[in-house]
Amino acid sequence: MKPVRIGCIGLGWIVNRAHLPALAPLAEEGQIVFQAFCDLNEETLKTQAEKYHPQACYTDFHEMLDKEELDAVYLCIPPTLHTDELPLITAKGIALFVEKPQTLNLQQAVEFNALVEKSGIITQVGFVSRYEPSAEPTRELLQKRQPRHAQIQNFYSGQPIRYWTSRYELCGGSFVENTIHNIDLLRYFLGDIAAVSAFYVESLPAERIEPMNLPHVYNVNYRFTDRITANASVSRVMNNVNFSKREVTLVSDDSIIEWAPNKIVENGEIVWQTNEPTDSFGRQARAFVKAVQTGDASMPRSPYVPSINSLAAVLGANHSAENAGKLVHLEELINPA
Repeated sequence: MKPVRIGCIGLGWIVNRAHLPALAPLAEEGQIVFQAFCDLNEETLKTQAEKYHPQACYTDFHEMLDKEELDAVYLCIPPTLHTDELPLITAKGIALFVEKPQTLNLQQAVEFNALVEKSGIITQVGFVSRYEPSAEPTRELLQKRQPRHAQIQNFYSGQPIRYWTSRYELCGGSFVENTIHNIDLLRYFLGDIAAVSAFYVESLPAERIEPMNLPHVYNVNYRFTDRITANASVSRVMNNVNFSKREVTLVSDDSIIEWAPNKIVENGEIVWQTNEPTDSFGRQARAFVKAVQTGDASMPRSPYVPSINSLAAVLGANHSAENAGKLVHLEELINPA
């Protein structure tokens, strides 16, 4: 089987820290070849090229897509910078991996969804939590239960890392940029989300650590399509201590499941556990590459088109919070009359 020729558009933090290291073993095995890298920053491009040795380098993705024969593209750019990358990729029939959040503009997401669906290409959105070792066992366990409710608690720590993830207008806030992973994981376990209501506690200018202007607290409530509710409590006030807390709890009839990437605890007892490294990005990369090799679009766990529900769920939370907690029906948000 010929190696999958991969192009990368955007070589920033997540690509450098996660995707390229996950793909590198596949290159060593001959499963893929790094065909082309593209980044606007020439220094970033040079650094990654020296490490991973792509066949070609570009600072203009239009030129890359025109000149290179590619089987798949990793599109990993900030959500406000999406322009015509996806339309060009779908028009060429190239498989697409795209980082989350896919965009901050739901109308753009709807237009992109239509293009992806029409093209029939293999896609995957970077919802890596679906590839944690315990994700599939938890999903199977819940199929034997009657889920009623879920809770997410994310109390982040740390100073700003990247400029765009520190600015609400560029990332949508921590709930959109990061907690979306947990929201998507709940969708993997419990099905699609129908409605959202949210209240945020905004940070005041005097309380901020520049360049961060994110809300202090996100309090979000969800109603799923299948008679299930969930709430997410998220805060970004642990800036000056090396401590954070992240929990996912799933409540069913006679069952409380505490989810962790490598462990499942039900009613206080460990029912599943592994000591193996999580390597969720590695599993995600292998699933995507295998799908491209086989042409099996059902293999990726987070294809682009249905993933609009995860995106709408977090952008809908922002919309609700910006409108005094108004109940937002996601279908109306995606397809306004």
